[in-house]
Amino acid sequence: MSSGDVEKARDKTTQTTTDVDPANALESRPSVSSSSSNSKLQKRNKSLTKSPSVLERATSMFKKEQEKPISRVFSISSDRETNAPLKFKSNSISTSKYNVVTFLPKGLYEQFRRVANLYFLSVATISCFESISPIKPYTMWVPLTFIITLSMTKEAVEDYKRHKQDNEQNRTPIERFNGECMENKEWRDLVCGDVVRVVRDAFFPCDLIMIGSSNEERTCYVETKNLDGETNLKLKRSADMGDGIKVISNAKLANLCRNSQRDDVMANAEDHLSGNLCTVECEHPNNSLYTFSGNLELKPPFVSEKKKIAVTPTNVLLRGSQLRNTEYVYGIVIYTGHDSKVMMNASETPSKRSHVEKQMDYVVLGMLILLLSMSTISAIYCSWWVKNESPKHWYLDTANSDEPFDVNKTDIVGVFAFFTSYVLYGYLIPISLYVSLEFVKVFQAMVLLNRDRKMYHEETDTPMSARTSNLNEELGMVHTVLSDKTGTLTCNAMEFFKLSVNGVSYGEGITEIEHALIKRQGGNPPARSSKAIEPSFNFIDSRLTDGQWRTSPDREQLRSFFRILAVCQTVIPEGERTPEQVVYQAESPDELAFVVAAKRFGFFFNNRTSTTVEVLEQSVNKSEKDSVRTYEVLNLLEFNSTRKRMSVVVRSKDDNKIILMTKGADSVIYERLAVGNKGGNAAKESTQQHIDDYAACGLRTLCLAQREISSSEYEAWNKKFIKASQAMKKRDEELDAVAELIEKDLELVGATAIEDKLQMGVPRCIEQLMRAGIAVWVLTGDKQDTAINIGSACSLITPQMSLKVINVEELVKLESEGEISKEEMKTQGLEAVSKQIDDGLEIAKQCAEVDAEMGLVIDGRSLSFALSAELKDNFLKLGTSCAAVICCRVSPLQKALVTKLVKDSGKITLAIGDGANDVGMIQAAHIGVGISGQEGMQAVMASDFAFAQFRFLERLLLLHGRYSYKRIARMVCYFFYKNLAFGLTIFIYNLHAAASGQVIYNDWLMSSFNIFFVCYPVIILGLFDQDVRPDSSLKHPELYSETQWNKNFNKKSQAVWALNAIWVAIVTYWSIMKAVHSGEADHEDGHVFGLWEVGTTMYTSLVFTLNLQIGLFINYWTWIHHLTIWGSFALWWILNVVLSHTDVYYSTYSYKIFTESTVLTPKYWLGFWAVTFLCLLPYIIVSSLKRLFKPSLYELIQNEESLERGACKQCLGVTTEVDGGAGGQKFKKRATSSKSHDDSMTSNDSYSDVSVVGTTTPRRQGTLRKNISIPGSATSQRTTPLGSMEILPDVSAFPQPGTPTRLPPRTPPKQ
Repeated sequence: MSSGDVEKARDKTTQTTTDVDPANALESRPSVSSSSSNSKLQKRNKSLTKSPSVLERATSMFKKEQEKPISRVFSISSDRETNAPLKFKSNSISTSKYNVVTFLPKGLYEQFRRVANLYFLSVATISCFESISPIKPYTMWVPLTFIITLSMTKEAVEDYKRHKQDNEQNRTPIERFNGECMENKEWRDLVCGDVVRVVRDAFFPCDLIMIGSSNEERTCYVETKNLDGETNLKLKRSADMGDGIKVISNAKLANLCRNSQRDDVMANAEDHLSGNLCTVECEHPNNSLYTFSGNLELKPPFVSEKKKIAVTPTNVLLRGSQLRNTEYVYGIVIYTGHDSKVMMNASETPSKRSHVEKQMDYVVLGMLILLLSMSTISAIYCSWWVKNESPKHWYLDTANSDEPFDVNKTDIVGVFAFFTSYVLYGYLIPISLYVSLEFVKVFQAMVLLNRDRKMYHEETDTPMSARTSNLNEELGMVHTVLSDKTGTLTCNAMEFFKLSVNGVSYGEGITEIEHALIKRQGGNPPARSSKAIEPSFNFIDSRLTDGQWRTSPDREQLRSFFRILAVCQTVIPEGERTPEQVVYQAESPDELAFVVAAKRFGFFFNNRTSTTVEVLEQSVNKSEKDSVRTYEVLNLLEFNSTRKRMSVVVRSKDDNKIILMTKGADSVIYERLAVGNKGGNAAKESTQQHIDDYAACGLRTLCLAQREISSSEYEAWNKKFIKASQAMKKRDEELDAVAELIEKDLELVGATAIEDKLQMGVPRCIEQLMRAGIAVWVLTGDKQDTAINIGSACSLITPQMSLKVINVEELVKLESEGEISKEEMKTQGLEAVSKQIDDGLEIAKQCAEVDAEMGLVIDGRSLSFALSAELKDNFLKLGTSCAAVICCRVSPLQKALVTKLVKDSGKITLAIGDGANDVGMIQAAHIGVGISGQEGMQAVMASDFAFAQFRFLERLLLLHGRYSYKRIARMVCYFFYKNLAFGLTIFIYNLHAAASGQVIYNDWLMSSFNIFFVCYPVIILGLFDQDVRPDSSLKHPELYSETQWNKNFNKKSQAVWALNAIWVAIVTYWSIMKAVHSGEADHEDGHVFGLWEVGTTMYTSLVFTLNLQIGLFINYWTWIHHLTIWGSFALWWILNVVLSHTDVYYSTYSYKIFTESTVLTPKYWLGFWAVTFLCLLPYIIVSSLKRLFKPSLYELIQNEESLERGACKQCLGVTTEVDGGAGGQKFKKRATSSKSHDDSMTSNDSYSDVSVVGTTTPRRQGTLRKNISIPGSATSQRTTPLGSMEILPDVSAFPQPGTPTRLPPRTPPKQ
């Protein structure tokens, strides 16, 4: 192929149009005429002979960017060279981060992006210059190399696994058509335009257009759990290949790829350019799994005449999905490798860092500033001393010294002193902090979280899954939980419950919501069965069941109702085709409930082909036999979040009538009903009343409608539909617009109501979260009444709560009736919502004054106004003032916007959901939690943590989150404390030595400080420490407020630990230098300790002080704690002994120091213990006084626990929260008082006046002392303890045996 042919081929592939030119194989754009095409070709040919300038190339690139085609076009061919000029991506994938060449540079770059590592690299580099560095280079390079090697080894192991997986995929065998027959190839060999055959249970190697299968109906079943997590099978259909082609043979494929037997590449190019090859036109690669726009252009000899066929998402087989229940399928390769949709979706989840980790960066930066300040002070002092004081010390002979101490070059002296100090004070920065922290976080996630048996859901065999370890401590700081409803608070297992036809309501059952509301109001609700009559069906009404509907005067309307349930769906029947044994595969639980209901009413959907639906219908007259009716599916108008409805156009083969069947939201269907009261429309008001009643009972409602279409109307409409389905630009919008043309003048048939039960334990979980001070926002697509009643049933809204409802229903009604325009709706809606928000803020202010709770309910239309730039700040202020917020009728985008709004306020947010529509808000929140439920695994794959039931959120936050935060916060504080204390002793001695860079500790001992002597106890603290027992954490959710407001790692806490470190450094230095070794003889023979003996004594005091300090604030002792703390002391002495007997070349200044001198002196043994006690004394005094006079809540609970288990009894084994208890012992629970009182709980740290066990406190800290009526509130503030509220009957199954359903009463501890 010549270069000119290549250019022509490229040029033609970039041209697109909707008109078919039989003279050309590829399409030209409508706006480009043939003359313009020729001129472009001439310009390109000229460019081949003349080298373009830089300006010309830049201009050309800009034009190409502007003229980017809306689609890509390529030929169907078995010859790889045919589409080679198009330079599509290969089918070989790579998900690895590194390769052999890039591993070292990229890996080092990743490591030294951390400020601490970069600092230590600079220190290690400076240490190589002996004239500057006070320490040996290996003392810095060894620990730095160890840390970097450890981290990079972890990266290498993880990346090797990725390489291995990629290689396995790329080498997977596949059958590819070579022009004559199928041959075995590997996935990586495929290119766009190839035809492949995929066999049963195999994965699709790339994105394909299905052109045939082993089924006569040319359909197949695929499983997409690797794409979206859904395990239910989906039906895919072959594209219409024309001329009635149903069987794909090698001969047919040879005609489809007609150039396959040509050996001449030039002939191939000519065929391509002359338009003799079949082609594919499709949209550019994108990450949308559920949309596709494309066309197949088939030409002779494959078909009798040229034909263009629209390709829809149902014709596309995506890489990552698996062929099921079908022997084989044929497909045309359209997207390969990283262009495939699954790979386009393989972007990483947004990087999230915890609040503590971000604060830690500021602390490291502060330590660096302190280090630079100390180095500057040392440099100035050294320069001054050398110039003014050194001449007085004649023995130093500074007049003849080299540059570091040249008395005539004090500026140079200062520079050398600065870099010397910069290296020497490097121990201020904890080099092992990041590695230790990573280890602790991974252990917390992989062991403590993932193996928690109480967060394992046995029914679905789903354990807790921590998908990241970066946010463990963030779980202890959550202020707001934003939750989806369906599938998150509810089971998403729909049961057909009630229906309304022709103004008559059917269904006698009582919903779970009704049962709970009646019981809360003090009534005696009727008993309700916990089991459904059949999965997805729980309808009870003798007027309709067992064929009794045929005796109803509305039997014709009922038959139409049941027929729509059976026909207007996309369900796949499997197994034995009998009502008792058939298995339905549905894409949503709603559709499954409808088909099962139709079957129970005598309309058994038993078979589906690519174009037909068969239903075994019960006859209207009992004397007649049931008949099988076949409906030809002419068009399917799919449901989406914009349309909020689904329609099918079918032709009955019995009477040849064309019927449009529609189901959707009542607001959407009612807008499209015919004018007048014809047929079922006469009952639309009563039906609307039934829908509202159903919604008030917590049921999900849909309307059913239909109309008969004439053949002429259908033919005219279908032409528009086909044109829209072939559009390459905005196909979805075109199809929606065409659907509007036929979905009109509908006749109302009836309404359905299905129940979605609350999950077990939801009311208790929400109750506990709100008692912990966590605000709960529910974002749902349900109607306002449904959402409010479900909020009441799950303890989110209480009768005593001041409830503010914001909506613009009146304006919406006026707009729908045409009385106001859309522009007027925007203006008036904004004003109405603004006024309602202002009213809500006034109510919130009054509630705050009396410490009352407030709830907010806002619908989706009002929310769109509230999220506008003018109102979002006030809306956020109102929402954050409420204990509970319910947003109704919200879209997935609004969920994400609300989450981002709350997040931007600075409060830690947690979003929890179970479906693809929740992914946006899960990724927008600080923490995302996915529920592995009925809607697949999309939410789980986008989340940070995942489990099976909402109730586990209580344990995740109040137990694991709180523990993780306290462990990490205390661990980080201790790291900086110990390094500051150690570094300051070096600083003080360096000033004592005229900032000359003289060290007081051996180089090996300084390097071992962070690695051996004080590292292990703090790691064990981060792994196992518990301030109270796990059951106490759940029993007293008020404990969460301490971690929620970051009280263990705020500036005050950091300052206290810094002051403690300064105290330890000063006391240790001056006590050792001035008291223990003040100059008198240290040995009986008159020998006086030298520098290294004094340094060893000082180091010993620090090791004991720092390790005993961590022992003082350990709350939960185990044998591991004892081993690490006492083992650190032993390790210190062992290393000193080893250094004392090691060759002087390696041991340097420690040779013969410890065993030959230091340990033989009584002052050493008496001195370091006294200094250690003096260092720890302030901490002991302050903590004891605080515990005695101003105890925190957890300290009071510790007192209670100590009384329960006996005075001073400590744990003997290691028992974590995974085992559900602390202490490894079972204690007998004391009988507790059930009395309640109205004592308010203050919000500060002091709880000395509070009964923490005998009080049933309100959900937020504080209760009212008297009844107060709030303006705008339907009810007054709560006067009874919240813990005494009744909750749903099925919640009693949630607590472990012996645990009461109600929040347990508490008795006051003994001070």
